[in-house]
Amino acid sequence: MSVPEDCSINPRSNFRVALIGLGAVAEPHLIAYQALGINIVGVVDPRQARRDEIAVRYKVSAYPSIDSLLREAKPDIACILTPASTHRHLTEQCAAAGTHVLCEKPMAVTLEDARAMSSVCERARVAFFYGSSYRYLPALMEARRLIVAGTIGTVRLITEQMIGGKGSDAFTPMSAVHYPDGGPGGGGYGLVDHGIHMLDVFPWLCDSPITTIVGRGDRTGTAPRAESVLMTFGSGALGTLLYDGSTFPSELPSEGAYSEARQWLDGRGWMGDTGQWDGAPGTLRVYGSAGSLRILHYANKLFLNDRSGPREIHISYGTAPWHFGTQLAAFLDSLIHDRPPPTSADDGLRALSALLAVYASEESGQWQPVAPHPEVLQSHSPSAVTQRWRRL
Repeated sequence: MSVPEDCSINPRSNFRVALIGLGAVAEPHLIAYQALGINIVGVVDPRQARRDEIAVRYKVSAYPSIDSLLREAKPDIACILTPASTHRHLTEQCAAAGTHVLCEKPMAVTLEDARAMSSVCERARVAFFYGSSYRYLPALMEARRLIVAGTIGTVRLITEQMIGGKGSDAFTPMSAVHYPDGGPGGGGYGLVDHGIHMLDVFPWLCDSPITTIVGRGDRTGTAPRAESVLMTFGSGALGTLLYDGSTFPSELPSEGAYSEARQWLDGRGWMGDTGQWDGAPGTLRVYGSAGSLRILHYANKLFLNDRSGPREIHISYGTAPWHFGTQLAAFLDSLIHDRPPPTSADDGLRALSALLAVYASEESGQWQPVAPHPEVLQSHSPSAVTQRWRRL
């Protein structure tokens, strides 16, 4: 697979990159990285058959343990693509080896673990990059540019809903391997595993933090329900999420979209073909005082409606799985120029704090504040940043 000519990602092949965990999302990462000329020095997974399969398919060295990977491959960066419950332990091992970390969402399953991950990287002077890959989808990047430019005026409301499936009998939740029994869990397109993206992307889009939140979410080991979130931002805007993967969609075929992007295929990752009709594409809607945006983030389409009428906005190349490459390139550039990662542990903590506040609100029956954590969410001077992340 090669990078099209209009893809502006700049490869950084001098960095040694490793992948930890070879689940479905690992292959799209590998495809994007190798197409950019990134130097993949190793992958690791406890399943020998999976290691062998990936090693042959992508011509990479495979290791049976994180210890052997870090010791023998000596990566500069490790991409942690494992279930969230393992993130703390793996981050601690990487930090101890002096290896920078790119960690998939959610950052952890508890705030205690997330704070520990941030602290251990701080002490080891390695960079921690929070894998909020949706920020690197072209439709969302262009939407943010338009919002910052004032194209739709002051943001008043942001919404996303993903409702569908094949009924409750066919619903398959994420297992306790991913999210512990009794704790926040649910389906792959539910609040925990998908909505965590929106709890980061929404405040990023409107450039204002979540201040209060209320809602309800599924738990691992319990029957699926409709999940909902209502959030307020410091700017006064509202945000809503509505999910249910255990019913049937109500969209009509003509309400879909011709997709310019690959689609997620269960068990395979971002491996579909472009140019397919999607009857119910993932959609964000942003309403402002002077216009509105409809963002089809997977289909790679963007629509603007204002006084001039509705129209489609051209989107550049770089959608799934290329956004994983864009994400890693942003991390590499921050290391090269001694800057903080553009999505850091602070962002992961904020998103996780908002997620857990939803569950606290259901237990209390009250709105919950979403406040920063001063011991972690603190500013850094340029000189401190340079000393904190200087290694390569």
